[in-house]
Amino acid sequence: MIPPPLVFLGYLVGALILNWAVPFPIPWMLNLRIIGGLALAVGITLIGSAFSQMRNAHTTPDASQPTMALVSTGPYRFTRNPIYLGFLLIFLGFTLLAATLWGLLLSPFLVLTITRAVIYFEEEYLKNKFMDEYTSYSSRVRRWI
Repeated sequence: MIPPPLVFLGYLVGALILNWAVPFPIPWMLNLRIIGGLALAVGITLIGSAFSQMRNAHTTPDASQPTMALVSTGPYRFTRNPIYLGFLLIFLGFTLLAATLWGLLLSPFLVLTITRAVIYFEEEYLKNKFMDEYTSYSSRVRRWI
């Protein structure tokens, strides 16, 4: 499995290369740059909060390590994947700050890539490890938002 941060980074570099090769600028730069800065800040805050909840539950965000607890507090009350959602907001924030629409156009493909290449496998692992507890949790909380 490719580490998820590298997937997000790859899409970000791809969006910036596309913008260099085929410019697709944002027409209202200042407003969207402000939104980009806010998305970046919210993404960082969301990831920090998710890491804090995992640390409090004595488990790790590292997908290569065993999960010790099912976290359902903090941002995990609203999304099963706050870290990936945070990375998506950071991705969108950077592309808006770079004043390119390529990030918006690539974001559905990024979500699809992360969902199929990472999240499905993680959900299967959690379902097998936590069984009914995870089934109940996943029926209450959406995958993304």
